[in-house]
Amino acid sequence: MINITLGDKHFKVDEAASYKDRRNGLQGVTELAPDEGMIFYFEEPDLVEMWMKDTLIPLDIIFINSD
Repeated sequence: MINITLGDKHFKVDEAASYKDRRNGLQGVTELAPDEGMIFYFEEPDLVEMWMKDTLIPLDIIFINSD
């Protein structure tokens, strides 16, 4: 788990570090606390697509860049 703060909000997130982690994401997860999530790191700025295949919970997605 990694602790992240955005403004006054604090989150505990798992890191999707490998290709397999990024591919699987939160598939099959049946519950997630409001302050939990997953972070995806990309080495270079790029156009990326996210999908929610077999995701059983509602998700919010945010994109953060170096700016």
